[in-house]
Parts: sequence; structure tokens; C-alpha cells
Amino acid sequence: MSLQQPDPLGSFSNVIRFADVSWSTVPDAPGVYVIYDHAEVLCVGMAGRDGGGSLRKRLKDHSSGQVVNMFAQYLFLSRVRFVAAERVTHPRDAKVACRAYILERCSVRYRVMPNAIEARALENSLKRQLKPALNAMDE
Repeated sequence: MSLQQPDPLGSFSNVIRFADVSWSTVPDAPGVYVIYDHAEVLCVGMAGRDGGGSLRKRLKDHSSGQVVNMFAQYLFLSRVRFVAAERVTHPRDAKVACRAYILERCSVRYRVMPNAIEARALENSLKRQLKPALNAMDE
């Protein structure tokens, strides 16, 4: 008899492709999110470190492909530059390539949290459990 562990994402939203997001439906509230590249967990993060964060704003920023954020930098350096048809040499082109990659391949799940303390605890727990490619935590 095996004991089955509860799904750590059971209380999260359904998977939503970035290409299909209706931003008005993403909560303007603090929370935790998981970003995927197809089925692979890329990133676990939170919105609300300052107590007034917004899942909508944070995820919209990630979806932009703007290479000034860590998520897009990771995508560009570890994935996008290897699948681009031509070598990307300008930041503007990197943003376009990252955005296209995100829209084509990436999706997200999220959960609203009551406060930053609980969000941080859940984020850290999920980083240990899911071992995301971008920001896993050691046991």
C-alpha cells in the first residue's frame, strides 16, 4: 500500500497558456505562480513581496519578454538563442524572440495568497518540491 502525496498545486488555477491569457481575469492581488515550458517547470515565483503586489502585473511583466527581468534573461540565455532562426545580437530582437517563445511554449498556474509571509512560505516549499529549472532551492 502506497501513501499518495497531496497535489501541491491542487488549489492553483488551471494551466493557462500565455498566448491565451485574458489579463483582466488574472487577480490583481498577491500570490504564487508556476511557469511552465510545455510540461517542464521553469520558474516558481511570487507577487507581493512589498505587501501590495499583483499577480496580474507580475505575470504580464514576465510575458513581455523584456530581457531586463530574470525570467526572460534565463529564457534567452538557456533556450531562445538556441532555437532562433538567426543569431540574435540586439536587445530589441532578444525581446521579440523571448516574447515569441513565451507565447508559443509557456503557460502558468497561480494561487492568490492572503499575505506576503504565506506567499513566501508557499513559494519556497514549491521550489523545493517542483525543482524548477530557473530557481530551484536546495533541500
